[in-house]
Amino acid sequence: MAGHGRTLCSAFASVLALVAVLLLTPAVAGVTAAPPPTSTGHAQTAAHSARNSSTLAHAKGLLWKIEKAGVVPSYLFGTIHSDDPRVTALPDTVATTFDNSHSFTMEALIDSSSSVLEMAEAMFFSDERTLAGVLGKELYAQTIQAMNQHSLPVEGIEKQKPWVVIMSLSMPKPKTGQFLDLMLETRATLQDKPVYGLESVKEQIAVFDDLPMEEQIALLKETLEAQDKFEVQFEELTRAYLQRDLAGLMEITAEHNPKQDGVSERFMDRLLAQRNVRMLERLTPRLKEGNAFIAVGAAHLPGPQGLLNLLEKAGYRVTSVY
Repeated sequence: MAGHGRTLCSAFASVLALVAVLLLTPAVAGVTAAPPPTSTGHAQTAAHSARNSSTLAHAKGLLWKIEKAGVVPSYLFGTIHSDDPRVTALPDTVATTFDNSHSFTMEALIDSSSSVLEMAEAMFFSDERTLAGVLGKELYAQTIQAMNQHSLPVEGIEKQKPWVVIMSLSMPKPKTGQFLDLMLETRATLQDKPVYGLESVKEQIAVFDDLPMEEQIALLKETLEAQDKFEVQFEELTRAYLQRDLAGLMEITAEHNPKQDGVSERFMDRLLAQRNVRMLERLTPRLKEGNAFIAVGAAHLPGPQGLLNLLEKAGYRVTSVY
């Protein structure tokens, strides 16, 4: 998927939420920044992650040089989907590498009106179901109360699906409105670089929309339970990110992780492990072209099924440069 356009993240920010922020925020069952599942398909617990973070593969670094004989090196950058000025102020090394690259690749692009329509249609019930109906009176009341407490609009919420409400409740308070992902895309566009997406809008939405309704409800309950902790957790995650501490990001999540169960494990597998395999396949053409700058959520980088380890298994040499 190639072309210039709005990112999926920026579109969700303008409508309801920034989907991919969940890669670094323990907003949904506290598992999205935890390590990916093992080869048996079962996720490691967050507590296990915390105990072993010091030995985590590729534990430190946000910008990685990707090399292979006969090909011009490319670079893989871990992002946090935030508009915090501390995040959006690119370090000189990252900025220079980006400016000298021949192309820019990000997680997903919205480059057509049909993509926007697909996203909007997926967010709302298209049948007789309502949010109050699937949640029940008590949970629905708690949801409305949480939305009001965060000054979030409730107009139209009656037909929203639970995962959409989770997105909205999971967002940190906006600071500048210039999210890192959109900022990088804008920078690439101004430099007349080709811009590519690793996933389609439909694929990213499906990570959430294909969850069984009972699992969406379970994740919403856990999101509501953790509401008073989100801002503090996100600040901790931001600080770890600024220190380029990938292992620290996982450890922080482990400390705040409310539950580890089958729902959480399946969701994490969909959000990270399965998408990492797909991303590797689709970023390979950019690596063959050489001098590509590829940006994905930092949670995709480390761990046994992280992109860095998958790249090494594919014959590439990965080296942290920042």
